[in-house]
Amino acid sequence: MRRLVLWVVAGVGSVLLGSSIVVESLRDAFRRMRFFAHPHHQKNRIQGQAQLQKDVHLLERALSLPEPRRPFGAVVTQRILQTIEDFGAVVPVELLAQAERALEDRLQWNEHGIRPGPVGTKPEREGETILSTRRSVRSFVEGEVPTAQELEKIIELAAWAPSVSNTQSWRVRQYRDPGKQDELLAHQDGHVGIDVIPLLLLVSSDIRSFVGPHERNQMWIDGGIFLQQLLLAIESQGFASCPMNFSATNAQANRLRKAASIPAYEEIICFVALGRPSGINPADSPRLRPDNFLLD
Repeated sequence: MRRLVLWVVAGVGSVLLGSSIVVESLRDAFRRMRFFAHPHHQKNRIQGQAQLQKDVHLLERALSLPEPRRPFGAVVTQRILQTIEDFGAVVPVELLAQAERALEDRLQWNEHGIRPGPVGTKPEREGETILSTRRSVRSFVEGEVPTAQELEKIIELAAWAPSVSNTQSWRVRQYRDPGKQDELLAHQDGHVGIDVIPLLLLVSSDIRSFVGPHERNQMWIDGGIFLQQLLLAIESQGFASCPMNFSATNAQANRLRKAASIPAYEEIICFVALGRPSGINPADSPRLRPDNFLLD
């Protein structure tokens, strides 16, 4: 009888916990419906600024690829001009300058085949170098991959990232075979143009590490913190990287899980391309001033 009572109590607890997670997930969904931008219609300054930043980066990113198309970017350029017309009076002036530079760089490439030169400032202190100079590289030297020992060192450093209650839920899979890389990246948007990836990493988070509705988003938080630490660890060991987002639908994620034999209890965080840089300048991707982020 006691065992039956415990079983019933456990079952009721599981149902209540599951209901709480469903309720919180629905609340998350409604908040996203309320505040997310429509893909083709920005309603306020923040949405317009984000769209402008994304489109400017599309031009910058294209010019960091091994073989950008000529000409390219007509549709994106029109979208940038329209966004500036709609929101130019209220977005940061440095973003407008970045847009102007990106449009000019596109013009120089399309008309003359000239890539933009390196841009950036030298850090004031040596310790700031890795934080301020890391860039997403999209052109790698073929065959230059970290050894097993070098990769283990990178992961060792990355694993010093903080996580909730030190659960360390992250997982990293490695793929060196180009055929397997192509199979997996077929489920990811945004990698087109990177013709050589010496080593492809896939970062995920084991959701079995988390408990209850209050930790329903913790895998993304911990996964993102680990991802940034991983990128810095790669840089510290003399390699370069490019994180490739996996913002995807559940159906898309399930197809990738099947292709990569990833269990259902792991959430996919990000792909990372890793190798030695070829020498083609990466996108500078300048940052806005701190007063755009630091609030009173």
